[in-house]
Amino acid sequence: MPSTRMATFLERFRRHGPEAALAVLAVLVFLGFLGSVDLWGKREQRAAAEAIDTVDHDRWLIATIQGRPRLEKPPLPRWTMATLITLTGRRDEWLVRLPGAFSALGTVALVYALGRRIGGRSVGLASGLTLLSTGFFVAESRQAGNDGPLTFFTTLALYAAWRRLHANEAESPEFGHRRWNLLLYLALGMGFLCKGPIVVGLVAITLVPYLACTRNLRRGLASLADGWGIALFLTLALSWPVPVMLSDPNAVRIWMLELGQKAGTAGLVHSRWRAPLVVDWPTMTLPWVVVAAMALALPFRRAGVDASYRPKVWFPWWWSVGNLVMFCAWTVAKPNYYLPCLPGVAILVGLEWVRATRAAREGAGESLWLLRLHWAVPILAASVIPVAVFVAGRADLAVWALVFALVLALGGLLSYWAWRRGADAGALAPLVMAVVCGVLIAYGALAPVENHLRSHRALAEELDQRLPEDVRTVRFFHELDEGLWFYLPGRALVAIPGSQPAYSDAFTAAENLRRNRVEFDWRKRIENQRASLLAWLRNPDRDTPYVLIRDRDYELHAEAIVGLAEPIHREKRVKRSALMLLHVNTVGAVASANEERHPTVK
Repeated sequence: MPSTRMATFLERFRRHGPEAALAVLAVLVFLGFLGSVDLWGKREQRAAAEAIDTVDHDRWLIATIQGRPRLEKPPLPRWTMATLITLTGRRDEWLVRLPGAFSALGTVALVYALGRRIGGRSVGLASGLTLLSTGFFVAESRQAGNDGPLTFFTTLALYAAWRRLHANEAESPEFGHRRWNLLLYLALGMGFLCKGPIVVGLVAITLVPYLACTRNLRRGLASLADGWGIALFLTLALSWPVPVMLSDPNAVRIWMLELGQKAGTAGLVHSRWRAPLVVDWPTMTLPWVVVAAMALALPFRRAGVDASYRPKVWFPWWWSVGNLVMFCAWTVAKPNYYLPCLPGVAILVGLEWVRATRAAREGAGESLWLLRLHWAVPILAASVIPVAVFVAGRADLAVWALVFALVLALGGLLSYWAWRRGADAGALAPLVMAVVCGVLIAYGALAPVENHLRSHRALAEELDQRLPEDVRTVRFFHELDEGLWFYLPGRALVAIPGSQPAYSDAFTAAENLRRNRVEFDWRKRIENQRASLLAWLRNPDRDTPYVLIRDRDYELHAEAIVGLAEPIHREKRVKRSALMLLHVNTVGAVASANEERHPTVK
């Protein structure tokens, strides 16, 4: 009887154990220590500030941050975060990151399902394992923002399109059930509400060349065309822009400026030059960059590639490479723009890994060297990491460095053992487990040490101590990092009138360019802002005597405000924009200071 139960258990584990392990690893990576790191990044701070404004001021249509309407990003992630805050009554880091984390879990599941349909179960498992251990994907998906949900809906749209184009035997002999079309357009509409029309470009640049490469362009596009689906997409996609356009007449110009800046057609030079995105591609695919680079040749291989899925390789290839080429044509393309394409890279890596493990058993030297590299690098890194930590004098990291080194070495050895036992995706699993261990150590033990240097939590606590209880409004000059809104509830942060543009500096510059106002430059802008600051400081009817200002802005205007305001707190040794809290002098003190600086001639 016990042996029968054991046999049943082993059979079930063989059938479902790898998928269960994949799910457990994904949960650990994307949900483990989700709230241990404060809000650091600019994009994450903005997303959280939008959600807070939505809840506090009931601005569900158009959120306001920095006292300005935020029209650049569609609202679905903001609505999701605001709904969670409203339902739970909590304002925690893990809560605003939860939509992105769940989007990542869903994306891993879809990549497994799509990889399995393209190349079999081993490819599906290897693809899912690759995605959940790709460092850039992990770091971006654990943040609050728009890119994680956009990645999920892009992947969902492409999965639905694949199911429509490639029917199961139980379905139509030509194409899948029409419900996949409805899911495709539903996902496109939801993706549009995450980050605008880019989702349509990502999907189109994948599908159209893929159908052309498989000589199925006309019939494939005809099968994906669906009147009800298009109507569903338009209903969702326009559900936010149309009310916004009716509410704000400048909305269209702001959206066109946002697109024009990225494409290089706006007539404005971006403040930071960026190399083509292909330069960042190796970093974005770590630690699988070598396998990913070799996988780019999969559609062109004549040997070692399973003939049953050779044409299907074009699908993830165009998803990865076609969209990369598109982004390289943009003037400003940040690495996070490529996040929706990493699922395609993961499927390519899964295909290449399985191909390499099988080819290496048959004596293919190239594939064997690829595997040896992935066995040797963890073992080599395991010997270097503790030494590097010791040389750097970071004794506080010694224990964690030793733990991670041991896990890395064990991962490399177990990967080799699993391959010798005949495993394909199973040979990848120990390496992925080592990466997962590193992620948990990084987010659970190492990164929180930096919170006091990068977060606004300590500043908010300092302000609460310094500000009188009855002072509920604090003015700020020009702009602040949006993280302060998250950590300073109960105090209203209000801009000094005239110190900031109505929408953004870029929009103001574009409007002046459109109206041929060439005199608008940075010197003129600083003079205008200084005049606004001085006018507010001299106004006896101001609503608060406290103002926050970035220290670099204070240095620009310090001489002009001598006698008008005094610093009472200045941040030091922070790895972000340092802030100062100024207290405005009374009218009598200001008059006395002015008299000392400019005595009256009698």
